[in-house]
Amino acid sequence: MKRAGFLALLVATAFLSIVALAAAARTDQSVALAAAARTDQSVALAAAARTDQSVALAAAARTDQSVASDKWFVIAIADVPVGYVHDVASRRGAATGEILVYSSEMVLVLNRLGTKVEMRFLTSSEETPSGRLLRETYEMKASLMATRTEAVVKDGRIEFRSETGGKTYTRTISFTGELLGQEGIRLLSLKSLRKPGDAIEFQTFSPEIEAVTRGTRKVLAAETIVLNGTSVPALKVEEAVEAAAARSTGWLDADHEVVRQEMPTPFGPGVVALADKSLAMQAVRGGELPAEMYERSILRANVRIPQARALASLRVRLTARSSELGWPGFAGPNIGVISKDGASLVLETRRAGAPKPSPFPVAETDANRDFLRPNAIIQSDAADVRKLANEVIGGEADLFKAALKLERWVAENMTFDLGIALAPSSEIFANRRGTCLGYATLLATLARAAGIPTRVVMGYVYVLGMFGGHAWTEVRTGEEWVPIDAALPADGPADAARIPLVATSFAEGGGALGGGLGIQLLGRIDIRVLEFGAADGRKIAVPEDAVPYRIEGDVYANPWLGLELRKPTDFKFGKTDSVWPSAVVVQLESPGSALTAAVRTDEDVARAELQEHYLTPWKTGAAAAAEVLKRLRISERPARMDFGPLPAFLTSSPLKAALVILDGDEAWALIVEGVGAPLLLNKIAAGLKIGTGK
Repeated sequence: MKRAGFLALLVATAFLSIVALAAAARTDQSVALAAAARTDQSVALAAAARTDQSVALAAAARTDQSVASDKWFVIAIADVPVGYVHDVASRRGAATGEILVYSSEMVLVLNRLGTKVEMRFLTSSEETPSGRLLRETYEMKASLMATRTEAVVKDGRIEFRSETGGKTYTRTISFTGELLGQEGIRLLSLKSLRKPGDAIEFQTFSPEIEAVTRGTRKVLAAETIVLNGTSVPALKVEEAVEAAAARSTGWLDADHEVVRQEMPTPFGPGVVALADKSLAMQAVRGGELPAEMYERSILRANVRIPQARALASLRVRLTARSSELGWPGFAGPNIGVISKDGASLVLETRRAGAPKPSPFPVAETDANRDFLRPNAIIQSDAADVRKLANEVIGGEADLFKAALKLERWVAENMTFDLGIALAPSSEIFANRRGTCLGYATLLATLARAAGIPTRVVMGYVYVLGMFGGHAWTEVRTGEEWVPIDAALPADGPADAARIPLVATSFAEGGGALGGGLGIQLLGRIDIRVLEFGAADGRKIAVPEDAVPYRIEGDVYANPWLGLELRKPTDFKFGKTDSVWPSAVVVQLESPGSALTAAVRTDEDVARAELQEHYLTPWKTGAAAAAEVLKRLRISERPARMDFGPLPAFLTSSPLKAALVILDGDEAWALIVEGVGAPLLLNKIAAGLKIGTGK
């Protein structure tokens, strides 16, 4: 497989592991690649004979003159084939002499919670017969538009030319030493890797993250593996790519070509293995990951946090699941490491205060240049983008208030779409569709078009009982970066219920989100809430032995959310442990709910759910209630009433009734279905208490 080709998979998993949240509970997951070392199921999917003998593994080492090859690999996700890698190598003449040409195509097609997602990565490289890198082209298509980057290696520098959406962007980076390409790394491996303990170090260019990086390979063992039903002797090696803080395990054949590779991803070990063309093409039909694999992308919280979008502070313990993981810096005015002990650390995040008034557009300096200039992802130089940004901002002269106006516009005008992994802002602006990464990208673009420095941040966010991968925007005001979030908006700076792992201007391309220590933590750590601070200054400690809720007789009590619910005696509690994407906190079911469809009647069935919903900060009263009812697909006009000191809104029909109770930055929705729903809602609502323990 193409040298360090696993980085394309890491980039893909970074994009797809972002929890797709947009105001209401949404769903997303990550490319998860299948189980670790075994007789690879992805290349032994059927007993059918191979139809493409040109990719059969050579029995003897090839000569350096026989570079030409055509190989296919199957990518598996949770033991389901969902993609392929196709590598082709050839020689051709050039004015400066013969050059080696390598091309690699990676395609992933999967069903993400019922929505088809397809990502395609195309890489082509040119190098000398000795393996010195001359040129790389890299094309990524994770939406309707493709982003194409050409990197030309010259004396001590690499010149980039990126194209997307009809626009071209250029930049240059410097390096020292020699850059090896795929053949260079193979020749070095062939020369030096023979037995366990042997190691090499090399410098190369990784187009997936657009960075010059050092890499290492170390022989772990000599093994026999099974590929296409054939036992093959191989060297098992560990490969590391410094710039991406990524490691993989590979198996080299007699020619020291990679024929199998495993790597950690947010969803568990990933496997790519040599196969024949027929199996590789079958793999792009797309697979549905089992539910437990989706759940690996989210981390259940030990307690539910109330008023999360207004949270002032959060203290958590992060525990790495693997000893090889490192921790990012976690340094800044609103984040800090409290303690560190081996594989775990205690981290505190604080909500940024409202920044001091500052003017914009901001003058460009060496420190903020990348955060003000357009690039292939943040296309802030588009005339229509600038026009809209100026219209939305209007006469506002303060930088942060202007950014909040843009945040509101994005929140109100974007449509959530699970089928998009990463798209350039020109596409997002035109179609106004995307996941939370699309929201963050568009907001960063509009603000940058107005002369406000921006970057996109990826990390974990708390939502509805869990921590999940998420993306948001930060704007720079003075010397401070202040988070705002169009997908989960707050009243002012974004809440403290988030853990930033990586931030990028996207000057280095979309692959910037796939590199570094922080991104390697996705799906590979556990998070435990130790303390949270409310907007009013109160801090609530969470003991080690804390339980998320209690059920005592007919009463469900959740002291963290500050609520109690007494059920009718003939009902039972259900769904007490639901988390995002479900908004259900607790469900009530009548005995008739358990009847089979053959004997059930409308009179038998009655259900009630208490749900938690976040509110957009600029909607209050009837408008806020209408927003929640719209999420619930209830169209009846609500009637205003009081629920104790809290405003509430009631809709009622013979078979369905709903009560929406507004409580600060969130709402509680009590929904009852069944014959006599209005009377049953009144009965259940009489046993609901909100504000207990707060």
